[in-house]
Amino acid sequence: MRRLALPLVAVALVLGLAAPASAQGLLVDTAWLATRLENADLRIVDMVGEVEDYQKAHIPGAVHLNVNDARVAVPAGGFRLPTAEEGARLLTSLGIGPDTRVVIYDDSGGLNASRLFFALDVFGHTKLALLDGGIQAWRRAGLPVTTDIPRPAPIEYRPAVHGERVASAEWIRDHLGARSLALVDARTPAEYTGKDRRAKRGGHIPGAVNIEWRSNLRKDWTFKPGDELRAMYVAQGVTPDKMVVTYCQTHHRAAHTYFVLRLLGYPKLAGYDRSWIEWGNRDDLPIAK
Repeated sequence: MRRLALPLVAVALVLGLAAPASAQGLLVDTAWLATRLENADLRIVDMVGEVEDYQKAHIPGAVHLNVNDARVAVPAGGFRLPTAEEGARLLTSLGIGPDTRVVIYDDSGGLNASRLFFALDVFGHTKLALLDGGIQAWRRAGLPVTTDIPRPAPIEYRPAVHGERVASAEWIRDHLGARSLALVDARTPAEYTGKDRRAKRGGHIPGAVNIEWRSNLRKDWTFKPGDELRAMYVAQGVTPDKMVVTYCQTHHRAAHTYFVLRLLGYPKLAGYDRSWIEWGNRDDLPIAK
């Protein structure tokens, strides 16, 4: 995927969230999904742990995807998004076409599911949602699981890549200090301050605010209400009028934040997919502690 400079263009400001976050269409509940299992245009993607977990029990009709199949390992460490060609192969293998309604779930509060969401959002797929509460919510509702493994027919689908939804280190460096930019660090406070160092250098990108990804969730690992989420980000200066860039160590946890901000309707949003594993290991980039 070609890394494009993110344009700071004038975009209509999304104000308020009068309806629940699920009304945005990117987050569905178990009742919604349970009534649509037979829909021909639906593709459910299971991202619960390893394939052995999937084989033991999964939501009927779901295909399995390991989180590492939604990203590409980089020799220097960490991951990058698939290219358009790699993305096309991924979509084809999952039986996802341009008109397919995709619902993703996991057992980690949407952590793995958000990584695939980020990739598909960059690929321009619009019919896309996470299952709120994942497999745990499905089981709590007493809904059926199966061991049957579907074999989806391949669908030729070449994604229309939105390169502006991916930030590079160079773009971030060149815009540091801009009032129109908000950087969100989704790591733990210890990583943010450099106490927990997971690269050659510890700390954070200058100007970034620390909102750990778990702050998006209730204790039962469902997402907090939209108004509560919005207030949490706005209180840290992460407002919809700004260009918002998310990052963590490898843009796994940050993909969760990316999903939440997309759910809240933030119009100018990008993920730094190389994240701290790149920034913290490059001596030419500034850091703060």
